[in-house]
Amino acid sequence: MEPGTYIAVITLSYASACTAVKTFRKGLNYGKDAERLVLALEFERFRLQLWGENSGLTPQDGEEATLPERLQPICGVLKGQLDEIGQLMGNGNDLKSRYGLAPTEEPATNSDGIRGLVERMQQSIRKMKIASVDDAETVVPGATEVTDLEGDEIAQVTIRRRVGTFSRFRWAVKDVGKFEHLVSALARMITKLNELLTESQQRKTTEDTNRINMIVVGSAIDDASLQLIRAAVRSDPDTSSLRSGIERRALLGEQSSSEVIAAMMHVEPLSLSMFNLPDDFPTATRFIAQKTTQSDDRTDNIPLLDWYLFERKDFDPNISPEDKQKLSSRMQRLVMLLRKPRSPAFMTPQAEGCIHDASSSCWWLVLHFPLELRLSLHYQLPSSTHLTPVSLLSLLRAKTAPKPQLEARIALASAICTTFSELYTSGWLHKGVRSDNILFRTSSLNPLLPSTTEDQSSLPQQDSSSHMARLLQSFLVAGFDYSRQESEGATIDKAKTSGNVAVAIYRHPNYQGDAAQGYKVQHDMYSLGLVLVEIALWMPISSFLDAKPAAAASICSSCGKRGRGTTSVRAGGQADGSSSSAIILSSGMEIFHEPHAVELKRRVLSRADSELGFRVGSKYYGAVKFCLEMDDGQLGAAGAAAEEDGLAIPFHPAMEFYNNVVVPLASASHGSL
Repeated sequence: MEPGTYIAVITLSYASACTAVKTFRKGLNYGKDAERLVLALEFERFRLQLWGENSGLTPQDGEEATLPERLQPICGVLKGQLDEIGQLMGNGNDLKSRYGLAPTEEPATNSDGIRGLVERMQQSIRKMKIASVDDAETVVPGATEVTDLEGDEIAQVTIRRRVGTFSRFRWAVKDVGKFEHLVSALARMITKLNELLTESQQRKTTEDTNRINMIVVGSAIDDASLQLIRAAVRSDPDTSSLRSGIERRALLGEQSSSEVIAAMMHVEPLSLSMFNLPDDFPTATRFIAQKTTQSDDRTDNIPLLDWYLFERKDFDPNISPEDKQKLSSRMQRLVMLLRKPRSPAFMTPQAEGCIHDASSSCWWLVLHFPLELRLSLHYQLPSSTHLTPVSLLSLLRAKTAPKPQLEARIALASAICTTFSELYTSGWLHKGVRSDNILFRTSSLNPLLPSTTEDQSSLPQQDSSSHMARLLQSFLVAGFDYSRQESEGATIDKAKTSGNVAVAIYRHPNYQGDAAQGYKVQHDMYSLGLVLVEIALWMPISSFLDAKPAAAASICSSCGKRGRGTTSVRAGGQADGSSSSAIILSSGMEIFHEPHAVELKRRVLSRADSELGFRVGSKYYGAVKFCLEMDDGQLGAAGAAAEEDGLAIPFHPAMEFYNNVVVPLASASHGSL
């Protein structure tokens, strides 16, 4: 067949499949117990529409339909898969005998809950141009009558006639269990269609599916919609991105307090006496310990010792009972957040529980932290008096550690940002984003691991680089600093005290000292932007405190424009120029407030403009710029359009973060810098 004939054949089959699903859905009569499955059916309808767009059959903006050359030889397979969907929705015998349905004269059910959810999602998808989800009937120009195709490649029927066939019956759900099999069968068929796409089409489909998942999770605007979505994805694997995302979101719902309390009752109570603690633990902020009775766990002949990471969460000894109760509630929610099943992309330690240490005015968050022996270090890191995990910051400071190759650094940055994207999608904030909280599953001080006198610098470069690459792949995001839901207005733990400069330098200028206001997701993104700069340059952000730029202006290497840095800095850190002439930064400073953060941001942006495009590519550079310059009023075109329509879900910066950071970095990690 000619290419145009391939397209006509597949397009008609696709349009018929879409029409079959839509018509079946609109004629369905069901009870309350089947609502979750009807919503799941709507999710599958979105997936089918995504397939049509990413396959090239229904492009946006009025472009002509296309079909990649690689798919043309399997045109018959594609047509068969699409026709199966139509048969699934239209085979009356199967619908009655296998899927628990019966013909009915009763009108189709019009559920306000489902209708409101679907309308919000459709509006958001359309405004953000993820897919064409117009509720109008699927019409294929020039394909209403197909009588000139070769042989019996396709039945000589019209889409309009097919609609009439599907519309003859209205179906009532009589057996919810069997009806669930129908939804599952449709999901499997659409998954098979996705597997037939080209590699680039599959990647785009995955990205769009993630965007749809973000919209679904964000559509849970009240407890009723939240519970309906949770029920709709109940049959999904608990490690799927959508299910794990909505479960994290559920921790923020109005009814979550009682749910968290009930869940915590099943968590084994922990006490300090259950662990072999270091002597100086009362003054430590983080350490690794084992339980007093411990056995080794072995997987694939690699011993993974059952270690536990302790992270200190201080509170004011004079805190009011009301505020302490709020912090206690946050700790419980944080434990549940880190205990729940998660998708493979959500790289955080698994929580064991928390311990209230009244004598030290803190809680200890206890996390399962398996150490991998194959990742043990052969080079010197800053010493410690107790067992601590290797952090990104310790690697950045290590003078004898090998520097990772570009590919490993970009892969690390991409994976870290994907983890934060999943967190932000659920409406959660981290509040402690810095390189000291990016940990690796090994330790710089571990007397139980086999000792070695071999210096890493003496190893072949290939072995050294591969070891570092494996080490970076073992990262986990820890250090959740009284993390909370973004919607929670109260900020109990304000950053009024900025004496800890090593921590304060990662905070947004608007969250410093007396200028600190309510913490926002944009503040998390700013901190993450600084971590991305550290990974790109492989140097700690504190190095910028003693920076002495030689030029008064920087030239952006990737775009040829002048950067933000228009002020030189004299010895001692004092800047020449009107914008920051009174600001002095140094590694020995003891107070760090809003003016210092503004100057640090200026220095970092100046360096990013002048070097990052050259060092790590334009996509990485763009991701850094987005994080550092994201503020409350910067929604982006898609977000602004989404907020114009009352039916669309309120815009969340998580979508902009995904589009401008996660997707570009993932592309860069695949070699497209």
